[in-house]
Amino acid sequence: MKKLLLLFSVFAFTFSSVNSQEQIYWTEVALEVTPGKAPLVFKLVDDFYSSIDFPENSSLTLNAIQNKSEWTSATHFLNFAGSPDGLAQLRELRSGDAYDAYVQNLEGLAKIVAMKQGQSLVRIQGENGSYSEQMWSFYVDDPGTFAQAFIELNKGFSNGNYISLGQYTGGERNETHYIYTTHSDAQSQFTFFPDNDKEQKAFAKFNSVITPISQYKGSTISTVLGTWN
Repeated sequence: MKKLLLLFSVFAFTFSSVNSQEQIYWTEVALEVTPGKAPLVFKLVDDFYSSIDFPENSSLTLNAIQNKSEWTSATHFLNFAGSPDGLAQLRELRSGDAYDAYVQNLEGLAKIVAMKQGQSLVRIQGENGSYSEQMWSFYVDDPGTFAQAFIELNKGFSNGNYISLGQYTGGERNETHYIYTTHSDAQSQFTFFPDNDKEQKAFAKFNSVITPISQYKGSTISTVLGTWN
């Protein structure tokens, strides 16, 4: 694991010119919400997190999972994202009687089925859509080669969306990293994949490079229900 993390660190430094912005750290809390109780979960989350002042460089989204190819009973998830300092300050605010009441009420409507942590490594800037999010998970034997292939892919393919490559740092199930993108609307989500010869060749080259060095573990598409920051 130490060797793997070192390779990722070297990779992130080497390709820093591709991404001039600070990397994003995140924690995902996967929830299995009782059928019919999703509106109540949203209200609980909104009531508590609208009542606090979010630290700089921190945010929260509540997402509903549309479809998934990996096994999970989760129907929704909370994603805390930002800088390490911002997330640490936000964690301190998640305390006290109001937070305890929020957690107790949430436990009556949903159960936590998984928790993951991760951080971005390369961020390709584009429109940061707030309609939906998509994530593909992989186990990778050669992180440097995979990262270079990801960068080359984005030279030949772009539909204007924000997209990033990142690594899991906790809670993963035999996964090492992920590719993540956002969509601004349903049309953007449906038309994300290559639709011309140049883009198809870029994807074919990417697949030919990563297939011998990685295993695809699954993907999820989720709708953003709310954002707090």
